[in-house]
Amino acid sequence: MGRFGGLALIAFLTLTPDYAAAAELSSVRCEGGVPGRPYFATFDVDAKTIVFETPPINIDTNFGINAHSGEIISATDGKIEFMLRVYPGKIDLIFDRIKKTMTWPGFDDPTFRPTLTHQCTITPPRSILSFRVRDPIQHPISVRCEDAGYMYFTMDVASKQALFERGQEARGFRGEVTDASQDEVMLLMNFDVPRRIVWSRMSKTITIEGITGDAARPRTVIQCEEVPPRTMIEVYRGPQR
Repeated sequence: MGRFGGLALIAFLTLTPDYAAAAELSSVRCEGGVPGRPYFATFDVDAKTIVFETPPINIDTNFGINAHSGEIISATDGKIEFMLRVYPGKIDLIFDRIKKTMTWPGFDDPTFRPTLTHQCTITPPRSILSFRVRDPIQHPISVRCEDAGYMYFTMDVASKQALFERGQEARGFRGEVTDASQDEVMLLMNFDVPRRIVWSRMSKTITIEGITGDAARPRTVIQCEEVPPRTMIEVYRGPQR
């Protein structure tokens, strides 16, 4: 298996038949505070859902980012009004798609909390791999396997990021891409015991390598299919069957 390819390999991995479906979602990157700190929102207007990623507490380390789900109240006249569920209540925000601004409404008396308006940039839908990662993931691919319910592997060759999701509790494990060719991507997933994984696009299989001397963890081959890249909106949707 060859070492990491260049742009040709990335393009090959991202040209999926269902990619257009993911493009129906959208994300925004906004910045507020002094010094400015970025935060993100991913919208699914049709489903009236949103996932909001808070600014990092520490810009240098990217520490302190959290995700909150919410509901879109209205989407008219180029504006998306939405509500975030945060303890102990909720926050109402407005994104203006024409002006590309995020408005945080204040109180009538600005002494307590004035209205804030932050500049934003519209971006492609944020990959689920981008959460708490400094540089956005540009070309992820996701595969779904139908073994014992459902499982998803999402991977990005350029950044070497990988994520495994499984079960109704949406349990996830991080990993890394260790190698790639035109047909295969090799992963090292940080399960309870590290396991080597190979995604074969041609055979549409995920191979989970066994652990020598451990009969409970044999080599396993599972049939899978490529699906639209998993985005941050999955944090709202939860497990899918």
